[in-house]
Amino acid sequence: MKKHLPSISFIVLVAFLNMLVSCSYYSVRKVESHSIDQKIISEYKAQQKYLILHQGDNVWRMENVVLDENNQEIYFTPTEVEKDHLFYRTTKETGANRYKANKENPIIEVHIYISEYALADQNQLMIPMDAIQKIEVYDPDIGATTASYVFGALGVMTGAFTIVMILVALLKSSCPFVYIHDGVAWHFVGETYGGAIYEPLERDDYMPLTGFKPIDNQYKLKISNELLERQYTDLARLIVVEHPLNSKVILDQNGEVQTLISPVVPTKALAQNNFDYVDQLTEADGNFYIFNAEDKENNDFSSLDLSFEKPMNATNAKLVLHAKNSLWLDYIFGRFNELFGTYYPKFAQEQHKAPAERMLKWQHDQGIPLTVLVETENGWETAGSFFSVGPLASRDLVMPLDLSNVKAENVNIRLQCGFMFWEIDYAALDFSDTIEVQVSRLAPASAMDEKGNDVADLLTITDKKYLYQPDVGNEVVITYGAPSTNEDLVQTVFLHSRGYYEYIRDYKNKPDISYLKSFRKEGAFTRFSKNHYKKLVSDKHFIVKALNN
Repeated sequence: MKKHLPSISFIVLVAFLNMLVSCSYYSVRKVESHSIDQKIISEYKAQQKYLILHQGDNVWRMENVVLDENNQEIYFTPTEVEKDHLFYRTTKETGANRYKANKENPIIEVHIYISEYALADQNQLMIPMDAIQKIEVYDPDIGATTASYVFGALGVMTGAFTIVMILVALLKSSCPFVYIHDGVAWHFVGETYGGAIYEPLERDDYMPLTGFKPIDNQYKLKISNELLERQYTDLARLIVVEHPLNSKVILDQNGEVQTLISPVVPTKALAQNNFDYVDQLTEADGNFYIFNAEDKENNDFSSLDLSFEKPMNATNAKLVLHAKNSLWLDYIFGRFNELFGTYYPKFAQEQHKAPAERMLKWQHDQGIPLTVLVETENGWETAGSFFSVGPLASRDLVMPLDLSNVKAENVNIRLQCGFMFWEIDYAALDFSDTIEVQVSRLAPASAMDEKGNDVADLLTITDKKYLYQPDVGNEVVITYGAPSTNEDLVQTVFLHSRGYYEYIRDYKNKPDISYLKSFRKEGAFTRFSKNHYKKLVSDKHFIVKALNN
């Protein structure tokens, strides 16, 4: 292994340089032959995909596409494929393919391969539907792009920082992945019941499914295991909320509907270094605040103080965030688990018998949840905390706040967590009253696992009868019947899931018991995070060491 380290280090450095030119990745998804019909071509057309037709050595872009349903024919105007859409010449059918996101866009391409065509009138070609041999869709490769592009929205802070983040992404471990289907493709939307890593921490999760629409009066969703863990899902229901056009809804951590009419962004967002990050929080645009600022006293926890103008006589508000956990938290928690070494399996087993209250208190004492405090006449008072949501996708979060003890002209809110444990993209307060909405709760109509078994009965109610997904590649595709709609209202969909998961780890090192005992103290884990990060970025040889480890 050691003789290969210089070349491996060089590869990682090249990956860093690739980030400077905004590299992303795509992969090839083949449409199953039995799915090829006029409907799928219509959907590609409606989505304004870049359609490329292949027949032998002939290649055209398909424009002005017209479908003749009666005769099962497709008519189009052939034009030259533009030079920035020639990826098919070098595309690998398996694995990730790289492109420069700031210059190229292969992820809108659909490649249609045919056996024959015919000339039609007005410089058009005609394709019989039965001449289509295969269709390939170029989709974003989330995993590869994350590894290459993580923290890219922040800009390149330092070379060391960026390379650390590449290594972090490659060591990713997290909770069950959730995808939604738009009638053509699966789209990753996030991770569910994050942080519930032992049975006593099992909890409900209410994930927004932004843009989820029914196809043929059905919603289709997928929950999959793509990492080294065992997953136990007890519930997977949809909650469909219908609300007025000028409003937005988010479910809070108790599953209660919170309506938003006129959210206002903060006037200030001061970190511990007294820098104002308010410009990063006014839009959900991927420009995050990452809780890495330190003050002169070098406090264990990182915080961000938000200030909002308060309407006269306001006694309640709703805090709205667009946020996620950091990949760094995922990484550093893995390094913490590694300290248990060969004792880890026994330790994990013991945690299944530990009180949930004790584990939740430890998490809070270490800054793992995102804690919200409100400044009142009596000082800073804790309003609540947000559970972990995973590091791969931001989601909308909401927390109702009692402002009856806030007499000042401004509402001051403090967000607090461990060093680099969370990333905040957007923050706002909404002072509007709750409005009436209509709520439908949908049980699965079917839930087909990867072996073709319908396991819907395991996901319908909370009964400790789990959908057990112990292996990478386990997945369940769930369909729900869509409720009737009111044309005057907007629908917003949420996944209400419940469950927990377990890491699968096989460490070979001896447990560091004496050091582990120090983590009983408040703030020990966030100090571990800060010290580990400083050590990585200051060590000139940390790339070689990390790869060797």
